[in-house]
Amino acid sequence: MTLNPGYVPIALRTTPAYQYTRVTNQTADDGTGTGGTKPITVASGGVPQPPGVDILTGGSISEDLSFLLVLSGFGPDGAAGVESGWLRLNRLGGSSWANLRVGKFELDLPASPHRGISLTYGYAAYAPIPGGLVPFDFGENQVGLELSGADDRSSLRYSVSLTSVNGGEVASGAGGKGAWSAPMLYGHVQKSYEPGSAILPWVRVGILAGVGWWPTKFESADTAGTPIDGTGSQNKQFSRVGAEVSGILGNPATPFLFTLAVIHGQDAAELSAGGVKNSYNGGFLEVDWVPWVVSQYAATPWAFFARYDAARYKNGPGDVDGFTLGARRYLALGPRASAAVHLEFHQDKVKGVGWEDVANGLPPRSVETQAVLAGIDFDF
Repeated sequence: MTLNPGYVPIALRTTPAYQYTRVTNQTADDGTGTGGTKPITVASGGVPQPPGVDILTGGSISEDLSFLLVLSGFGPDGAAGVESGWLRLNRLGGSSWANLRVGKFELDLPASPHRGISLTYGYAAYAPIPGGLVPFDFGENQVGLELSGADDRSSLRYSVSLTSVNGGEVASGAGGKGAWSAPMLYGHVQKSYEPGSAILPWVRVGILAGVGWWPTKFESADTAGTPIDGTGSQNKQFSRVGAEVSGILGNPATPFLFTLAVIHGQDAAELSAGGVKNSYNGGFLEVDWVPWVVSQYAATPWAFFARYDAARYKNGPGDVDGFTLGARRYLALGPRASAAVHLEFHQDKVKGVGWEDVANGLPPRSVETQAVLAGIDFDF
């Protein structure tokens, strides 16, 4: 199906909301004039003016050519950027197993960091190793190309991508030797089953793996060591591997959805804080429940969600435990617009990254964050 030239598929999304955030054990001057510090708790609340806005356009240019462009931002500073922008060639050679996407896109992950139901904090297992040199974050869209495919029912699907590590698009090798700046290979395979059980009518399992290289040496533009883009060399390796299981419990008409994912990551010593090889184990368990549905397009159901996040590092601080709880009440759900009341609470604890009692030789304290969001999430 081709795109009707008389219709431009553009959508706007924003979430005007009350937001409150409280963070403990931040470092502040103790006011004695001796250079000492003290722990403080900072808190802020209110309705951002204006809230951020996403502008989306996408669709099929022809039967085998599709695109997506998402501009995100337009917040208090007025800045905006391209969150996603890609073109995809579908069914290469007439096969559903070969689709090529080029541009800036979200990696194929167990749970989407951009299209998830929660709106406050992201998945801890996707984040970079604290203090490391590599800025790679599963939660950020990557620039490159992706080959993907699936069988006719999408019960078996795969994706393989070659991208630049986010932030490393201009870090190519010294002397013009970098044919692909800060490269990363990533793959994801999923297989779903229908056991025929009333308790577990549908389940999906998957594995993922990624390996990338990041330069550790740059030519300097000045005595301060300011790196020159395009001169990166002495690449060192980092990797991520993981597995997942997701499914539906009970009646699919009122689904209780769950996703359990685990990820192991490691960085070479040259890419880690203190020059010591670091690794982590992280994961999350997310459940979503729609207790009832209405058999019409303008349905107004409730949706409830909860998530537990964790990350444990072999070396250094940064271990995370986090909880997110929330509910959505859809006020309208139609072909032109939708709106939902969104309520969410998040709390997490990050060990060893807060105020440090140097005078008494005590280690840095943990930082606890609480966040509340209540507002209207709508698009048009």
